[in-house]
Amino acid sequence: MNRRLKRPLLLIASAVLAGLVFTFDCFANYDYSVAVLYLAVLVLVSAAGSGKEVTRAAQACVCLTLLSWTIVHLESPTPASALRCLFACIAITVTGALLVSRKRLEATKLDLERSRSEVELFANSVPFVLWRSNPGGEIEYLNESWTTVTGLDRWAVLEGQRYNDVVHPEDMKALSESVSKAIATRTTTNIKVRVRQADGSYRWMQVYDNPAYSPLTGLVERFGGLSDVHDEVVAKQELEHLRNELEISRAELINFTDSVPQILWRADALGKIDFFNRRYTEITGRDVQQALDRQDFIEDCHPDDREVYRRLVIEAVSSKMEFRASFRLRHANGSYRWMSLVGRPVHSADGSNEIRYYGGISDIHDEVTSHQKVRELNETLEQRVEQRTTELTRTERRYAGLFDVSNMTFAEMDFSAAELILDEIKANDVTDLRSYMMAHPEELSRVLGVVKTVRVNQALARMMGYDSVADLVANPPAQNAEDGPDVLLRQLEMYYYGVDDIDGRTVLVGKGGRRIPVYFTVTRLSGGLHLSSHVDLSEQERVEQIRQAAQAELARANRIATVGAFSASIAHELNQPIAAMVIDARTGLRLISRENSRLEALERILQRVEKNAQRVAGIVQRTKENLVARRHAGKAIDLYLLAFETRSLIDHDLKRADVELEIVSPDTLPPVKADPVGLQQVFVNLINNAVDAMRGQAGVRRITLEFLEKENTVRVRVADTGPGIAEEHIEKLFEPFFTTKSSGIGVGLQICRSAVETMGGELTVSNQAGGGASFEFDLPLVLEELEGELRG
Repeated sequence: MNRRLKRPLLLIASAVLAGLVFTFDCFANYDYSVAVLYLAVLVLVSAAGSGKEVTRAAQACVCLTLLSWTIVHLESPTPASALRCLFACIAITVTGALLVSRKRLEATKLDLERSRSEVELFANSVPFVLWRSNPGGEIEYLNESWTTVTGLDRWAVLEGQRYNDVVHPEDMKALSESVSKAIATRTTTNIKVRVRQADGSYRWMQVYDNPAYSPLTGLVERFGGLSDVHDEVVAKQELEHLRNELEISRAELINFTDSVPQILWRADALGKIDFFNRRYTEITGRDVQQALDRQDFIEDCHPDDREVYRRLVIEAVSSKMEFRASFRLRHANGSYRWMSLVGRPVHSADGSNEIRYYGGISDIHDEVTSHQKVRELNETLEQRVEQRTTELTRTERRYAGLFDVSNMTFAEMDFSAAELILDEIKANDVTDLRSYMMAHPEELSRVLGVVKTVRVNQALARMMGYDSVADLVANPPAQNAEDGPDVLLRQLEMYYYGVDDIDGRTVLVGKGGRRIPVYFTVTRLSGGLHLSSHVDLSEQERVEQIRQAAQAELARANRIATVGAFSASIAHELNQPIAAMVIDARTGLRLISRENSRLEALERILQRVEKNAQRVAGIVQRTKENLVARRHAGKAIDLYLLAFETRSLIDHDLKRADVELEIVSPDTLPPVKADPVGLQQVFVNLINNAVDAMRGQAGVRRITLEFLEKENTVRVRVADTGPGIAEEHIEKLFEPFFTTKSSGIGVGLQICRSAVETMGGELTVSNQAGGGASFEFDLPLVLEELEGELRG
């Protein structure tokens, strides 16, 4: 039945029942109490109404009971009827009270259930883990947030008391100690631990457990919870880390400011200085704090600089601009030194209008005094420059006159465009310009094509047979000499290797094919200009030819005399031991011819022959050693440079014989240990032998001097394109006095071999497959100390 219909029906029924009981009690004359039936009315009202309604119903039933007793027994009341009436009223009253109490108990129970539901709802709706534990510390209740946070069923955890399983192992000891102490002393537990979350990660959580007295059990129970403080703890840790870093940075900043050799300072927007580093005290001798308190820094400036310094600071502060000043500062020893001050305005924070000044003071005394000296020197220099300019002008006039009217020949050439190309080649890490140009003839032609003759004087034009200077200037420079490209290449090497001047011999080609042998010198000027001068060697060449012919004849006579002298020496030395050997031989023959010859005497004769033979060998060896002087190698030598110098030394002889000498070497050739004089003599001897072998030969006449780096040595090879060496002569080629030349004495190659041996090598010879002879030997690389001498 619907509750809304049940209540009015029960109330109506109770009213009807009350009316029936009242009617029956008024008109029925029974000796028992009919009013007791009013209890049923109270029960009906209690089932449908509230406690107040039950009270009113009980009051109404008592009134009806008294009214019905009055109606029935008013005329003849009896004690029994009065007692029955009283008993009925008491029963109605007691029953009503009981029913009201029951109503109140039910209401209290309902309120209690509602309160428990609300408490449970509240406990499960808060975003924190809540619990209740008994006096022993065992948790008896956990809200649903436990499962949300840890992922564990709260009832299973409570049943097994395994709530500590989610605590990080490193925090378990601290938690146990804190909880045990709080339970023993009945104090609050307040600690941060890491709790495992549902996803397996650990987060910092605040454990708060507070004791509370229970009036029901009379015991001290504990109520607490977990709150997530992970972000707070992490932020605190980061803050602590930042604080530590800040302290370290602050210490480093103090160390930095105190270690720099300048005075560092800071001031507010009004220019009041509130910081100096330690350097201030070291320089001025004043206490930093005392100086900051007094703000009398202007007293440390030189009296002549104070006003300018004060005005500059005031203007900079008022305009909030950077300022710089130079002034003399008094130092601790009382002397004044020039200092440079720089101050710069800086906003204290982004978006802030507050200005602070930061700056420094540096010692520029030496610089200022140097500038003063420079100014003084400049004044003197200007006077001298004016004087020198006047003198230079006069000198230039004299030089122009000397260049134009001198009997000496001069020419100026412009290499500026060629130097730009050489710079590009050097940028490509080319170390051997000559080898590069030989390998790239088109590049050499391009470089030589931009070289121009600027001017020549009349003396050079006359020497070369030109009537006009302009005709000679118009010629390409490479066509003005027989070896013009090679001479120009040497001039290119001047710039490439930083050489200031060169000299040498060449043959100029004049008008109509005229050949003029000259000795030339070239000097590198500024602006890419080269100035060359020439000395006509025509007469000297004729005299030199006569001299060389006489020298050749004299050398031949000297060789003959030398051989004669050695022959006489050897004959004199060998005469006596050979004569003794002859006498002993004859004596021995006579002894052998006798029938009764004595073997002992014959043995003595043979022993004397042996001794004399050894003596002869010793004489020959001594003569050989006298013939070939021993040299001891021990210097670091640049082979390429030595070969280059050797080619310059015999260049004239090579040209006369129409022989080309080619030097082949890697770009980076390490130095070797050798005797430079002896090694150069070996080069000259071998090259001259090759020149003699190819003299008068048709076809190509080339000598190759090649260097090849090997392990710990450098292989030296001198090869030619001549006829080679006859096979029957190869074995005897290095024997003393053996020669294939009509005018030779046969000691040159013996000297070369001995010289190479003293340097740690061995000279060998072989014929090449394509023709020509090849001499080879190895030279050891230098030690580190010798290489240092070479660099030094």
